[in-house]
Amino acid sequence: MGLSTPDSDQPGSKRIGVFGGTFDPIHLGHIETARFALQHGNLDALLMVPAGRPWLRGMPPVASAGDRLRMTELAFAGEAGITVSNVDVVRSGATYSIDTLTDLRGQYGDAVMLILVLGADSALSMDRWHRASELPGMCEVLVIGRPGESWDGNLPTSHPAHGATFLRGPMMDISATKLREQLAHGVDVRDSLTAPVMDYIQQHRLYGTGREDLQMVQTGTGAERLLERAKELGALEFGDFTLTSGQKSKYYFDGRRLSLDPEGSHIISKLFLDAISNAGCQAVGGPTVAAVPIVGSLVLRAWQEKTEITGYFVRPEKKGYGMGRQIEGSVKPGMKVAVFDDTVSTGGSLLQAIDAVQEFGCEVALVLCVLDRKQGGSDEVKRRGLPFISFWEATPEGDVQIVQR
Repeated sequence: MGLSTPDSDQPGSKRIGVFGGTFDPIHLGHIETARFALQHGNLDALLMVPAGRPWLRGMPPVASAGDRLRMTELAFAGEAGITVSNVDVVRSGATYSIDTLTDLRGQYGDAVMLILVLGADSALSMDRWHRASELPGMCEVLVIGRPGESWDGNLPTSHPAHGATFLRGPMMDISATKLREQLAHGVDVRDSLTAPVMDYIQQHRLYGTGREDLQMVQTGTGAERLLERAKELGALEFGDFTLTSGQKSKYYFDGRRLSLDPEGSHIISKLFLDAISNAGCQAVGGPTVAAVPIVGSLVLRAWQEKTEITGYFVRPEKKGYGMGRQIEGSVKPGMKVAVFDDTVSTGGSLLQAIDAVQEFGCEVALVLCVLDRKQGGSDEVKRRGLPFISFWEATPEGDVQIVQR
């Protein structure tokens, strides 16, 4: 399966496809697409590149980067012309295609042409990718369309996918999200996975197989049950309300009532800890008073799961007595931290907490909340380039719904 480095005196002698993805888990749809790209895409070789921390994805992958890398290796073991690369897994921080291409160029030199293998939706969104303007100078683009899907190549010349090659592929109707749900419920999915991958999932008890405490989170039902519990407690009510800001709302959410409820605390801590662990955070916290009960349940769960994560909370301003701290807890400068709140509206208290921990010398690796009211706060977080996750969000009609991953 090794891919040799081409001779430097043969410019462009090798055309190497780069097929990246979360692969959570790698399934037959991915495999058939990879084979098709290699056979019909004028490629000499193809690299499968599991993402470390995909920046465009709202929720982090369920399986660890190491597990997803190993499953991908198992799926393509002995496959001629296809190699699995760990380039995105070994790199720290969020996964950006520009970094993938840069690192691969460093590995294989200038004597190769790198070709990004993408679906149509991904190709069309390339103009919104990190450092998008640099992508055309780094690679060509090969778009593999679904059966019956057409490709409108009439893109601006500045678009990274301008001039892309389009091939109508054999894409199978397999959803990784659906597979995870089926695995958690004990459904036989061997017709969608290779035998080695299925065996690995069972041996390592991934996606809820043999782990009942993870099933509700990995199937998406954790956020759903949390929403049900909020309604049962009266923490989420619908009607005509006037908020503290004076704005009118068709619903009212009392996050403290939910986070101080035993079941609510259990679900929130599980949802949050999975996301925080995948982001590589060393400390978790947020503004008083909303974040305090969540911090308590989070650090307890982290300790129970043998994860080294400490907690903190941020006061509105420094104390005027004692040590005069604004940030309480064991957080230290240089740590990667998560900042969260139960609710994000305009983002005032959350953004203040982000500013405080950054000024303290910490790196904010993740921002998250239970409910995003879609009133500008989350947009400002994203504008600052920070990864953001919410589990519910408000609709323009005044409803509250689960965020679809």
